[in-house]
Amino acid sequence: MTFMKMHRLLIFSIMFCISYGQEARPHPPKITTPDVEERIYYKINDEVILACQAEANPKAQYEWTKDNEAITSDFIKQDPNTGELQIATLTRRETGAYQCFASNQIGSKTIKAMSPIITVDLAYLESWDETGLPPPRISAIEGEAVQLTCDNVPACNPPGQFKWYQGDDDSSEVVQNERIAIDAEGTLHFVYVTKSDDLNGKKYQCAIFNRHLNSINLGSGKILEVTKLNPIPDRAPSVLYSKSNQKALIGHYVDIECIFGGKPIPAISWKNNELELITGSSTDKYEFMDTSRRVLRVKNIQESDEGSFTCEGANTQTNSAITALNVTSRPIWEKALSSITVAATKEASMTCQAKSVIRENPPGPPEWFENGASIPNDKFESGKYVFSDNQQILKVTDLVKPDDTTCFQCKVTNSEGFRFGDGCLDVIEPIVITLRPPAVQEITKGDIVNLTVIAETNSPFEIRYKWFFNNQTYDDMPPFVIFNDTSKSAYINTEDLSFENYRKINGTYIRMVYNAHETINITVQVVLKEVAVVGPATAAAPDLWWIALIIGILLLVCVIVIICVVCRRKAQEGVYPLDKKERANDLDPEKDLADSGFHDLSRADDNGMEKKGTPLQFTEEPLSYEDDDSLAEYGDGEDMGKFNEDGSFIGVYMDKKQPAPPVRNGNETQI
Repeated sequence: MTFMKMHRLLIFSIMFCISYGQEARPHPPKITTPDVEERIYYKINDEVILACQAEANPKAQYEWTKDNEAITSDFIKQDPNTGELQIATLTRRETGAYQCFASNQIGSKTIKAMSPIITVDLAYLESWDETGLPPPRISAIEGEAVQLTCDNVPACNPPGQFKWYQGDDDSSEVVQNERIAIDAEGTLHFVYVTKSDDLNGKKYQCAIFNRHLNSINLGSGKILEVTKLNPIPDRAPSVLYSKSNQKALIGHYVDIECIFGGKPIPAISWKNNELELITGSSTDKYEFMDTSRRVLRVKNIQESDEGSFTCEGANTQTNSAITALNVTSRPIWEKALSSITVAATKEASMTCQAKSVIRENPPGPPEWFENGASIPNDKFESGKYVFSDNQQILKVTDLVKPDDTTCFQCKVTNSEGFRFGDGCLDVIEPIVITLRPPAVQEITKGDIVNLTVIAETNSPFEIRYKWFFNNQTYDDMPPFVIFNDTSKSAYINTEDLSFENYRKINGTYIRMVYNAHETINITVQVVLKEVAVVGPATAAAPDLWWIALIIGILLLVCVIVIICVVCRRKAQEGVYPLDKKERANDLDPEKDLADSGFHDLSRADDNGMEKKGTPLQFTEEPLSYEDDDSLAEYGDGEDMGKFNEDGSFIGVYMDKKQPAPPVRNGNETQI
C-alpha cells in the first residue's frame, strides 16, 4: 500500500471515529421539522399529512396533540416512529392547532421536545343568500360621486378579494381606473358618474373571490340610473373612503387607502408619519399599488411606522383625510428559548425574553414547562432551579450528567396573542485539567519556565488550545516558548536566551483550553527577580530604570557645580552680610568698599597696559604715611599711581623693588 493511500485511510478512520462518537453520544431531541409556526389552508375532504422530524440519540418517538389535547379521534392517524400525522378526509371537525412532541430516553429520564404550532384550516366560500327581491335602484346625475355597496357578504376563509361585474348573463368584470375604484370592504366607487355608467336596467353585481379554492360567488346586485347633464359641472374633492384607524403587524405590510370624489378627478398625494412627502417611485418602505395612488402600501412594518398618514385630494380645491396607523404584534422575541450544551458542574441559563411594541403593555411572565408538563415546585424549593428577570431566565445549577439533560418550553402572551418557545439542555462531560503549571513563577537567568497544560475529556468534542501573552494572541506560540508535541510539555529555557531576550519573557501567559461548549483559561505570571513585577498590560514594556538613574545623577552633578560656581563668585565679590542694626544705621560696607575702589584695585591686572616701572610689592613691615623717611625711600610720590582717563586706578609703580603695602584704617583702605 502506498504512503498516499495509507494517509487517506488514516484521515478517513479519524473522521469516522469522530462522527461515530458524536452520533453515538446520547442527546435530547432537536426538532427540525416543522421549524416555524404556520397556518395551512385545505379544501373540504382533502387529505392532510403533517410531518415531524427530530435529531435525537436514542432515536425519537413522536406524538401529536390537537388544541393542547391528546388526539383520540379515529379520523386522525399518527405514526410514533416516523412522526407523520394523517387526516384522510378533512372536515371542520379536524381543523385546529396541531403540535408535535419528540421524545427519547436518556438514563432513566424521558426527554420531550415540542414543535412550533401548525394550524390546519379549512378554505371555504359560502353563497349569497337570495332574498327574492328585485335589486335596489341608485339614481344620480352626471358629475356626482356614487357608491354601490356590497351587502350581505357571505363567509369566506381566508378573507376573499372583492370584484364587481356588470350586466346579467353576459356579465363582464368592471375595470378599475382613475374614475372607478373598489375599496377594501367591497364598495364600488365612481369618482363621478357619466351617462355611460347607466346599464339601461342591467345590474352591477358584487363578487368575492377565494384564491385557495379558485372560486368566485356573485351577489348584492344594484341598478344604477344616471341623468344626463350638459355641461357636467366641476365638483370639489370629497372623501369617499378612508379608515381613520388601521392596525399593522410588525414585519408584515399594510395597505392604506384613500378614495376621493370630484371633477376633475382629484390628484392624490401622501405624507408619512413624519409629514414627509412620499414620492411616486417604489422604495423598500413605500409602494403605490396603482397609477391613481389611491392605495399606499407600507412594507416591512416597524415600530417607527406608527403614527398618522395623510392623504390629500386636489383639483381646483383640496381635501384631505388622516389614517392613524397602530403598529402592534404578538410578543416579539428578544431572545427566544433555544437548545444549549453545557458541561457538567457548571450552571445553565435557559432564556425566554420577549417584549411588546412601544406604547403597549409588556407581556406577562412566561409560563414554563419541562418535557411538556408543568415544572414541579420541589425543583425551585431545593434551589436546583432558579428564576430571575421576571421569570424570563431559568437557571439550572450544579449540572449533573445525565440527570439534568432535559427539554424546556415557554409560552409568552400579550393582548395580541402568544409565542411558544422550545429548547433542550444537553449536559456533557467537562474538560478536566490533569496537569497545570505553577500560577506564579519567580525566576532568574538559567531557570526553566514551566508552561505545560494537559487536559482531557470524555465528551466527543475535540479539545483545542490557544496562547495569549501580555494581552496578545498567538496562533502558534509566544516568543521563546518550546513545545514538545510528544510529551505535550511547554517551557522556556532561559539559559539559551540573551540578556535582552531574557527580559522580554516577563509577564502573563494564558493557555486557553476549549471545545465547542466549554472554555478554561490557565494563567501563569512569570516574574524576573531582577525586574519589578508588572501587570499584563505593561509587562512587555522596555526596562528604562537605569536610564532614569543616569539622568538623576547628571542632574545632581549639575546642581552641585552651579552651587560651587555661585559660592566662588560670591567669595570673589566679598559679599558682606548686613544685620538689621547695620542696615538701620545706613551702614553698607560693600558700598564703602566699592566707593573706595578697593575691589578694582584687588582685581587690577596689566592686560593691555604699558608698564612704567616695577609693580608695587608689599613688604613684610607696614608702611606708615606719617614716616617721611619711609616715603622718601620709595620716591617723591608723584609717580606712585597710574589711572585711566575715567579716573579708575590702574596700578602703582616705583623704582624700589619692594612695594609699600596698603594700610587699613577702620572701614577705609589707604595706600
